[in-house]
Amino acid sequence: MTDEITLPVFVRVGEADEAHFGDLTITLSEGRIELPHYRREMASFLRAAADEIENPSPNEGDDDAAP
Repeated sequence: MTDEITLPVFVRVGEADEAHFGDLTITLSEGRIELPHYRREMASFLRAAADEIENPSPNEGDDDAAP
Protein backbone atom coordinates (compact mmCIF):
# COMPACT_ATOMS: atom_id res chain seq x y z
CA MET A 1 0.00 0.00 0.00
CA THR A 2 1.28 3.45 -0.93
CA ASP A 3 1.09 6.08 1.80
CA GLU A 4 -0.11 9.52 0.83
CA ILE A 5 -0.72 12.82 2.53
CA THR A 6 -3.26 15.38 1.35
CA LEU A 7 -2.40 19.02 1.90
CA PRO A 8 -5.07 21.72 1.55
CA VAL A 9 -3.83 24.74 -0.44
CA PHE A 10 -5.14 28.16 0.58
CA VAL A 11 -4.26 31.49 -1.05
CA ARG A 12 -4.76 34.99 0.31
CA VAL A 13 -4.03 38.26 -1.47
CA GLY A 14 -3.65 41.34 0.69
CA GLU A 15 -6.32 41.77 3.33
CA ALA A 16 -8.91 39.65 1.47
CA ASP A 17 -10.17 36.39 2.94
CA GLU A 18 -8.18 33.33 1.98
CA ALA A 19 -9.55 31.02 -0.68
CA HIS A 20 -9.24 27.24 -0.77
CA PHE A 21 -7.66 26.53 -4.17
CA GLY A 22 -7.82 22.77 -3.76
CA ASP A 23 -5.89 19.88 -2.26
CA LEU A 24 -2.49 18.53 -3.17
CA THR A 25 -1.93 14.80 -2.59
CA ILE A 26 1.69 13.74 -2.21
CA THR A 27 2.94 10.15 -2.22
CA LEU A 28 5.23 9.41 0.71
CA SER A 29 8.53 7.62 0.31
CA GLU A 30 9.33 5.51 3.37
CA GLY A 31 6.94 7.66 5.40
CA ARG A 32 8.51 10.94 4.31
CA ILE A 33 7.86 13.63 1.74
CA GLU A 34 10.71 13.89 -0.73
CA LEU A 35 11.38 17.60 -1.25
CA PRO A 36 12.05 17.42 -5.03
CA HIS A 37 8.81 15.48 -5.54
CA TYR A 38 6.86 17.95 -3.36
CA ARG A 39 8.27 20.93 -5.26
CA ARG A 40 7.38 19.37 -8.61
CA GLU A 41 3.82 18.59 -7.52
CA MET A 42 3.29 22.03 -5.92
CA ALA A 43 4.63 23.80 -9.01
CA SER A 44 2.28 21.78 -11.22
CA PHE A 45 -0.65 22.61 -8.93
CA LEU A 46 0.16 26.33 -8.98
CA ARG A 47 0.59 26.33 -12.79
CA ALA A 48 -2.88 24.80 -13.13
CA ALA A 49 -4.29 27.42 -10.73
CA ALA A 50 -2.64 30.23 -12.70
CA ASP A 51 -4.04 28.84 -15.95
CA GLU A 52 -7.55 28.79 -14.44
CA ILE A 53 -7.14 32.38 -13.24
CA GLU A 54 -5.94 33.54 -16.64
CA ASN A 55 -8.42 31.46 -18.66
CA PRO A 56 -11.46 30.79 -16.43
CA SER A 57 -13.93 28.04 -17.19
CA PRO A 58 -17.12 29.15 -18.98
CA ASN A 59 -19.53 30.90 -16.58
CA GLU A 60 -16.84 31.16 -13.91
CA GLY A 61 -17.43 34.19 -11.74
CA ASP A 62 -20.77 35.15 -13.28
CA ASP A 63 -22.33 35.39 -9.79
CA ASP A 64 -19.67 37.92 -8.74
CA ALA A 65 -19.84 40.10 -11.85
CA ALA A 66 -20.30 43.81 -11.28
CA PRO A 67 -23.64 45.23 -12.46
